[in-house]
Amino acid sequence: MKKIVPFLTALFVCSMLTAQVAVTFQVDVTNYIAGGNTIDASGMRIAGNFSGRQGTAAGSPMPDWSPSVPSCSMTAQANNVWQCVVTFPNNVIGQQLQYIFVNGNFGAQEGLSPNNEFVSEGCGMIASVQGAPFTVRTLNIPQIATTKLFCFDSCYSCAGSGVGINEINVSDLNVSPNPSADNVTFSFATNASQVEIALYDLMGKKVSSRAFETTALNVVDFSLAHLQAGTYVYKVTAAGNVVTGKLLKK
Repeated sequence: MKKIVPFLTALFVCSMLTAQVAVTFQVDVTNYIAGGNTIDASGMRIAGNFSGRQGTAAGSPMPDWSPSVPSCSMTAQANNVWQCVVTFPNNVIGQQLQYIFVNGNFGAQEGLSPNNEFVSEGCGMIASVQGAPFTVRTLNIPQIATTKLFCFDSCYSCAGSGVGINEINVSDLNVSPNPSADNVTFSFATNASQVEIALYDLMGKKVSSRAFETTALNVVDFSLAHLQAGTYVYKVTAAGNVVTGKLLKK
């Protein structure tokens, strides 16, 4: 037994070191286009200190502040939204990421417009990027998979949710008991007016959901009685941001 315990400990530590968290960055360019701008032929990009945070996209390492590199490209989604999913190792959780959205390459990045809200709304910061002062977004790398959606050059989503980049749409999320045999309780604080909680099986099928008006502190009970034993994914969606995790039904 004395030989097995160190071995199991080593396996646990190794699994922790190799674990990853995915952050989905989304930018809505509807207002940007309405203002007379066109999207570059190379599409929207994302730039930041990704290499210093060991970020990868589609399996490729991301550089620091080089939006023209292929791994910094974003993919067009519906309704003028562009997306890039970046994966970070667990050892950088909590570290600050600095980033901005870029139209093609530097020279058409956020923060150049006289109407940009980063400084006036207090949701960004001035940083030195390649020796020049840039206004950038910031994000402390989260512990669980997260989606961040913002309007280009704005602190808010284009839908006018009023949720700033430094504010957390869903915080203090607790899911218990987990594992559970019959009922599970979601408790969280939020500054969004509406939230949806949904459960999915591992095939991606939605098996249960609830959408509701929120208060400052929310406690929501879910019955699992109709579900088979196994692993499910929960998604808490608020003002365009998504927090996900795993739930085990006994």
